[in-house]
Amino acid sequence: MADTFDHRPFVRLDHGMPENPKVVGLSDAAFRLYIEAICWCSRQEKDGDVPEAMMRRLGSTKSINELVRARLAEKDGETYSIHDYLEFQRSAAEIQAFRDARGKAGELGNHKRWHVARRKTDKDCDYCLKGIA
Repeated sequence: MADTFDHRPFVRLDHGMPENPKVVGLSDAAFRLYIEAICWCSRQEKDGDVPEAMMRRLGSTKSINELVRARLAEKDGETYSIHDYLEFQRSAAEIQAFRDARGKAGELGNHKRWHVARRKTDKDCDYCLKGIA
């Protein structure tokens, strides 16, 4: 049976998001820019902040202005902030904590597989030194 848990990174979108009053009036280009900006922030772990140059690369000036008018993006100097990004998406710190936890779980799994199951101890293994079975 295949693993049903998808380990790929993802962004969270409420299934009612397209009907949100701020979103419903967007042009197709501005809607796409909004989604692209959210995805870019997630990939880059930028907590909702998009440099102006990247925003221009993702969409047209017209689409950017449309997001600002709809209050879905806010200009702050040379950066655009996606409104309420951290309310719905994981922060860079949360992503790192998830990675760290998975790394620790993998280390423990390896310890159990290679040391506990084979009844071998390794002087360089923290788990063997702590007597964790």
